[in-house]
Amino acid sequence: MKKSFKFIPFILLATFSCSKQNRFQQIETKDVPEAKTEIIRLDKEIYQLDQCITKPAKIGNYDLLLVDIPDPDSICLNNKIEAIKEKHGERFQLYLYQLGAMTGVHNVNPATLFYLFLSHPAYSDLYKECEQKYADVSDLEDDFTEAFARAKTLIPSFNIPKVCTFFSGFAEYIAADSSCVYVSVEYFLGADCEKYQYVPGIYDYMIPNLKREKVVPDALYHWICSEYPNEKEGKDLLDEMIHYGKMLYVEEAILPKTEKPLLIGYNQEQWEWCEENEKGMWNYLREHNLLFSTDNKTISDFIYPANNTKYFSYDSEHQAPSQAVLWLGWKIVSQYMERNKQITLEELLTDKKEAQMILAQSNYRP
Repeated sequence: MKKSFKFIPFILLATFSCSKQNRFQQIETKDVPEAKTEIIRLDKEIYQLDQCITKPAKIGNYDLLLVDIPDPDSICLNNKIEAIKEKHGERFQLYLYQLGAMTGVHNVNPATLFYLFLSHPAYSDLYKECEQKYADVSDLEDDFTEAFARAKTLIPSFNIPKVCTFFSGFAEYIAADSSCVYVSVEYFLGADCEKYQYVPGIYDYMIPNLKREKVVPDALYHWICSEYPNEKEGKDLLDEMIHYGKMLYVEEAILPKTEKPLLIGYNQEQWEWCEENEKGMWNYLREHNLLFSTDNKTISDFIYPANNTKYFSYDSEHQAPSQAVLWLGWKIVSQYMERNKQITLEELLTDKKEAQMILAQSNYRP
């Protein structure tokens, strides 16, 4: 079916187009001692278990049911694992779950799992690169401290999490439980990391965002989403657009020094493409009655990361960025908050107002 709107040809601008600044960015951060962040390096503690391995598993034989661990290695691993388990409790259990997801096996003997994991030459080589690039995380600790202090200033009920680094062998990108956000460092080695080219599940469009600069924004975004989930039943596309638009608006307020394109994972060209084609995207959603679609496949196509947003991509030369509807949701929420200056960030996050009402009160007219 032919698209019903025409995209404006892309013109590269010298700088990002200016949009109205998030009004919360002007609020000064209070002193919040409890926001002081010291990253828990579970990745280092786990990899120190390789000191127990005197005879690695044979290359090519990583079957959990067939592995035969030498007795000294097994005793050493079990003792050290118990110490880690006692120290970290549920945090370690979550880590075990992630490794179990990686192997497809759950409730396996942790000693067996780590024996195979740490014996694997590919993971060992990958971890060495992680260890080198994340030997010092003081800059990230400072950035998390600043972000959490600002979050607590703007949202008094904000639950400040602990931050823990994982090494999951590409099992999990970022995870969260009730008190902690977990970051897998192997996903943040930089776009020049050659290993990403050979990892199943990592696609070319993802690689530019697999960098250190994304650790704090992405961890914060995932934490906010986990604290304020969209629990509405029978969600339509507009519900999801407004919900994630709220998350991005709040993230923008908490990280005023971070460029807006980085928050959503866009480069300059992708950001400007959305600005140039905002009206066309919006008209397409309306004319095809997609805003109120509850079809899971359709919503997934729009919401989840992909190479592009296929519905908005006119041809090979006019590729809409992935998740462009979240960009639109962000714009709607921004306009809504600008027109309703009495609403706080906390009220924005906790208000159950219907998405259609927020759209109407935003007076959004691209």
